[in-house]
Amino acid sequence: MILSELVAYRNQLNTIDVPGIKTVADRELDKVLYLTRLQMSQVEKFDAELNQAQHNIIDCFDNFESVISNLRVAVNQQIVEKEKPWFQESYRLYEEEMCSDTAEYILNRKPVISEETDAFYRQRIVKYSDWRYPAMLLRPGKETFVNNIVACDPLYLVDESHDLLRPAMELFPEGYQRRLRPYAINERQDGEILAKLPDNQFGFIFAYNFFNFKPFEVIRKYLKEMHVKLRPGGVLAMSFNDCDSPKGVELVERHFCCYTPGSLIIEFARSIGYQPIFTWSDGGPSTWVEFQKPGTITSLRAGQALAKILPKPVAESK
Repeated sequence: MILSELVAYRNQLNTIDVPGIKTVADRELDKVLYLTRLQMSQVEKFDAELNQAQHNIIDCFDNFESVISNLRVAVNQQIVEKEKPWFQESYRLYEEEMCSDTAEYILNRKPVISEETDAFYRQRIVKYSDWRYPAMLLRPGKETFVNNIVACDPLYLVDESHDLLRPAMELFPEGYQRRLRPYAINERQDGEILAKLPDNQFGFIFAYNFFNFKPFEVIRKYLKEMHVKLRPGGVLAMSFNDCDSPKGVELVERHFCCYTPGSLIIEFARSIGYQPIFTWSDGGPSTWVEFQKPGTITSLRAGQALAKILPKPVAESK
């Protein structure tokens, strides 16, 4: 089996609920014994034999569960072995090929999502769009999610070049563009990637379709730095290519995305102090996850600006 097939097989094994099946079987067998006792109350020999047969069946479920558990362990061991070269290949792809991606190519590298998924993402973003706190949007791209986060003040737009930031900024009138805080970062240099941005300030950080193309080592670095940038109680919402899903692994096998198992990302986030508070997937290769920095979010702001931020009107064709 190739890795994507192994992951699909592992996920199928994880759906097998032997204890649940055992409980149902035991309940159904109790019904059978109750019925036989009503009909054969004078034949104690059969009652004893049926009781023993029921116990034997339940014991078989325990043995079956043990075998399934051992099979899961064996499959996970195979996944661990088969995924090693894909971690290495992801880093090679990032270092040798993705470094040459043009801004135009990156901006047009948009995943296809359903209207329901798009609406769900916007609902989650609006939940954290709050005028009392600054927000950071990593790779706004050509998506219009920025429209759902403009209530945050100030709003930092962050990407690897100003060319990548321009489409999002041009959505708004020049007056509001001057209020935005665009930052071009260099994640391939030594030192901190987000060094120019303030620490302990952000109430919300959002990254969509950004970490799908970063190897695990680079994502870990971002997670560490964003934890420092968030204020206590602040939330990081991000999507990534979830290689705990066979569809995510298939993208890796096609050399399109990086190998990033969600279980490893969540485990690492926990280790540096994040609290995972929400995860969601529509069944596609990407998973949406929200991490919170421990603490209670607070703000010294006492009032909200009265102006409403609107995108530039689209000119009607004549």
